[in-house]
Amino acid sequence: MKLLTADKWLQKYFDDTSRPSVAKLQRWLRDGKIPGKRVGGTWFIDEDEWLADGDLLVERVLKAG
Repeated sequence: MKLLTADKWLQKYFDDTSRPSVAKLQRWLRDGKIPGKRVGGTWFIDEDEWLADGDLLVERVLKAG
């Protein structure tokens, strides 16, 4: 499992013109649209699970590497 903070995930996968707001990302996380968890007041995105997009084989390969 590779966890990224919400800010790092947004910077890694979106450029300035397409980046959603942090509030929108937090809503997606609360609604389960993006896999992640909240620790204290900080949201973390499970990058491996997000990249696998529900494909268990892809998720296992990503976790093995």
